[in-house]
Amino acid sequence: MKFKLTYILIFVLLVSCKQNKLDAATDFKSKRVSEYIYSSESDSDPINENWVKEDSLFLSELTDILKNDESDILDILKIDESDRRTTLGFGYEQIEASMGKGYAGIYYNLILKDGQVASYEFTPNFPNNKDIKERYLKMFSGIFKISDNTLHKRYFNISEMEKPLKNINPDISLNENLRFLMTPFSGTRYGFSGGYSGSTFTNRAIFIEESKSINPEVCQILMNSINSGTRLMGIEYYMKNKSDFKNQDLINNWIDKVYSELPTIETLEGCFVMQRDSKALVAEYVKRKN
Repeated sequence: MKFKLTYILIFVLLVSCKQNKLDAATDFKSKRVSEYIYSSESDSDPINENWVKEDSLFLSELTDILKNDESDILDILKIDESDRRTTLGFGYEQIEASMGKGYAGIYYNLILKDGQVASYEFTPNFPNNKDIKERYLKMFSGIFKISDNTLHKRYFNISEMEKPLKNINPDISLNENLRFLMTPFSGTRYGFSGGYSGSTFTNRAIFIEESKSINPEVCQILMNSINSGTRLMGIEYYMKNKSDFKNQDLINNWIDKVYSELPTIETLEGCFVMQRDSKALVAEYVKRKN
């Protein structure tokens, strides 16, 4: 069957359980999540050269575009007003989808600011049939860094996504984990876990891992994140540790602004994607012990 990428809810819910062409190894110590390349035995079906040609044309065109202007990707990815967008607040939107032609393709996590490309994350979907592995490595080499049998995700302008919305506490330096938590690429849902396997959200896992690194100064930076889920986790921390904060009036005003910018946020309840009232959901997590 011809491979055709479609980023739908089923994929979101099953991603933690799938045994697919690429296994992801996530190291929270690095924002450069890697994809390991595996080769299976030869497929019993003959190679469809038309699919290979379609992949080659698409990946070659994308390579040329990226060499000229890394932000000029809307047309080739066929992004328009009909695409499902997640509102992050403060003029930012997120589009998570995919583009593929034959055996392979690219998952993209695109961030728009006032309708313009601000940043993105590209994840390769690489065919594991050994008969075409070398041909596809060459096709992907112009888009993704390849080293030690590993395809690395590609990021555009990620450093801007690591910055707070306001220039708050500029003397505070965040570690690599917390910088990645600031970006939408760590996941923009707010909550704890979900899906068929009950996996902890990536942003929540990082937040827990870095809990000892979070203090009032760092928390205020997190509350100013472009990432809507991270903002709410910052508010959650503040609500649980109010006595540690000195400038509560300013913080409370900012929290009101955050809620007005994003009255509702996406979460998972079991296997179901839900849109919940942001303020009410934070209040629920403030009451939780974990």
